[in-house]
Amino acid sequence: MNRTTRDCVLALMNSLRAQGPMPRHRLAAASRLNAAELTRALKSARQMGVVAYAGEPELGSQADTLLVLTGRPLPPPRKVAPPAREATPHFQPLLDAWGIARPARRQAS
Repeated sequence: MNRTTRDCVLALMNSLRAQGPMPRHRLAAASRLNAAELTRALKSARQMGVVAYAGEPELGSQADTLLVLTGRPLPPPRKVAPPAREATPHFQPLLDAWGIARPARRQAS
């Protein structure tokens, strides 16, 4: 699927909230995330501090270590500005090189 990381984190958090602490392999099935989405969601959720391994930091991450919600709220989404686009088409230099004039805009009637 083509879900955003935030959507994957929300699915992960909802599964943990509904079913309680669980290991990574059960979390994958419960949240219906594929391996790539689960990895991305766990990395992001741990960086934001909303999910942690039980016993962390003294216990390293292992396959059977339970993942738990920390109780911290999910931070608001970051505002990402769309990339600025030029007003002229990208092929204008090519048209100029070939000596082709760009058609004038039609007037709405």
